[in-house]
Amino acid sequence: MDGRLTSYQVKIRRKGFPSQTVSFDDLEEAKRFVRQVLSDHDRGHKVDRLVSHRKTVADVIDAAITAIENGTRKIKGAKEELYRLKAIKRNYPVLMSTPLSDATEDIFEDWIEDRLETVKPNTVLRDFTMLKPLFAKAVRTYDLRRSPLEYIKPPREIDERPRRLLEKEEELLFAELHAADDPIVPLAAQFALDSGCRRSEQLRVQWRDYDAEAGTIWLADAKNGRGRYLILSQLAQDIVEALPGRQDGGAIFKCTGSKLKKAFEYARAAKRAKALGRPDLGSVRTLRWHDFRHEAVSRCFDAGWTSELVMDFSGHVDIKSLLRYRKPKVDETVARLRTLERMGQEGFDAEEGEAFSISTKSIPARQVHRAEHLAWVLDAALLDVHPKAIA
Repeated sequence: MDGRLTSYQVKIRRKGFPSQTVSFDDLEEAKRFVRQVLSDHDRGHKVDRLVSHRKTVADVIDAAITAIENGTRKIKGAKEELYRLKAIKRNYPVLMSTPLSDATEDIFEDWIEDRLETVKPNTVLRDFTMLKPLFAKAVRTYDLRRSPLEYIKPPREIDERPRRLLEKEEELLFAELHAADDPIVPLAAQFALDSGCRRSEQLRVQWRDYDAEAGTIWLADAKNGRGRYLILSQLAQDIVEALPGRQDGGAIFKCTGSKLKKAFEYARAAKRAKALGRPDLGSVRTLRWHDFRHEAVSRCFDAGWTSELVMDFSGHVDIKSLLRYRKPKVDETVARLRTLERMGQEGFDAEEGEAFSISTKSIPARQVHRAEHLAWVLDAALLDVHPKAIA
């Protein structure tokens, strides 16, 4: 050794088998390769052990893109995943050109650090979760020793939102949404708030799965992979009944996810609020569409529902994920605690099993207010969506 050695070159020539020539930076890796090839030869197998040196990270990404585009890989959110895969391939050419044999944990950890400079940790986590099964498959396809993502711990952050609709915020929100370009937007929003339905699920529900007598909609393809029934409140069912297109079939809400998302963009909201002469409508700019689901679940708990009933309503399959959606109002929790303390001081007799009900707000009164609110939403929006619906 003269200090100038930078790699170990392996040449294997054997009659009846293709010659193999490859260089390694690590001596143990070179020895492992020799043992693998000679073992293959002894068994009469002509295995291509150099495929990982010829294929790159881009080949793994390209294979996933092709599988989604030609329909051989069927996943939920295929359109979004396709977009993200193409963005990664386009924005990280150095990573993409790396041979799979050189794609180590260090390279992907550097990529993660680079990503974190421009996006939030949970965005990187979603990318990592998307890529991990692709490289697990590449281990078998391209004869990798193991996946470079196998032992990497992706970044995480706690992003639970304590957001609740404030007292007059709901009225302001629907006044603003009514000014949206498409009159179906406020109806879709009211349905989401009453049913606790995810946006992706709401846009997939079909007229053929609607049971008017039972007050349910069968959702065969829910987020968790299990079918479930959407439990409709009377208000939610009124919206469904008022929507046009039942005889034609197909989707109940003939609207795109992009249109619903754009209804919440602050720039558009502020512009419409100004046009209405109501700058106070901008107070709802921190809301997201998914907050409707959080609010619906929280209102079930506010009304005194058990966790089991709420799970039936929301479609959650475990209590831990359900409780992430519960956002109790602190003032109501404090009021309930004070009520319990007063009852304890007054000598509440637990042995006799006396029942009590604690409520700091009239739930029926809220329902009356929301029913009145829905009436003008339906009247205003359906005049544009389906003029005959009100006649």
